[in-house]
Amino acid sequence: MLRVVTIVLAFHALLTITKAWEHVSESEFQSTLEDGDGMIVVAFVNARDILSWANRVQRPTVSEVGSTELEDFKKADETVFLAYIDADDETSKSAFAGVAGRYREEFSFGVTTDADALAAEGVKAPTITCHKPLDGDSLEFTNLADAGALEKFIKEASRPVIGELLPHNHQRFLDRGWPMVYVFATTEAERSKIRKELNKVARNQYESLTMVTVDPLEFPLLPAKLGLDPAALPAGAVHQLSKDRIYPYPKGRGWTSSELQSWGLDVWQGRIKPWTPPGATTTYDDLGGRIKATQRVSIRNNIPGVKIRVGGRDEL
Repeated sequence: MLRVVTIVLAFHALLTITKAWEHVSESEFQSTLEDGDGMIVVAFVNARDILSWANRVQRPTVSEVGSTELEDFKKADETVFLAYIDADDETSKSAFAGVAGRYREEFSFGVTTDADALAAEGVKAPTITCHKPLDGDSLEFTNLADAGALEKFIKEASRPVIGELLPHNHQRFLDRGWPMVYVFATTEAERSKIRKELNKVARNQYESLTMVTVDPLEFPLLPAKLGLDPAALPAGAVHQLSKDRIYPYPKGRGWTSSELQSWGLDVWQGRIKPWTPPGATTTYDDLGGRIKATQRVSIRNNIPGVKIRVGGRDEL
């Protein structure tokens, strides 16, 4: 009975406190943002995410981790940040606690000041390691004195090889400025299978692409804005942010790393033209290599709650 009550309370807290999940649809989410309304709306949240969130927020903002607990803590969440700090280094502790307080509802944070643990791990304090068990990745950061660099590390290191698009991380992904690769699939099983199939190309292009799978229930209006038929899933598209161009992935084409990479090469070499929304007249005289549109095709300001800010890159 206690376990059931805990889960129910966690679910209630998730819907009434956590801002990241406050939406029911894109249009209603946008109205809430524009009106400055604090109303609570219901989210599409699966049981796994509820339990992960509940476990996360029940921990301290920064957990004290002993040498015998390190390996288990590294696998305690989908993304874990572990700080190795000398016991008397209050400045580094404060910097880490500050960033942990801002992201504790998304990731788990722990600190160890155990000299034996630092020696066993071969780590020199102060160091932060990011562990992503699902991707099998581990990254390090040592410049805790630079608050801006620390925040940037948290955002970038936490990005999965292929992420799941959610309202609270969409803007963060867009802010990278690199092309967004959206893949829509109806079920988590389908999305999981596609993530496995595309892992190779996503890992190879990790720095220059932002690849995400999308639950169409979370973003019901987005497929049409990307030139996709929401009734024909799975489907996907590339949004080249710096030139505001959209390239829908061909219907019927397989979802494998080799097929996606082959199609992406055709896009980059200019053999595939960007999608033009119905009724728009758009011409391009610069396909291939450096790309510049004579008329911009835009979905800017049409993704509720999201602002696209990029400095301009020639990445396709």
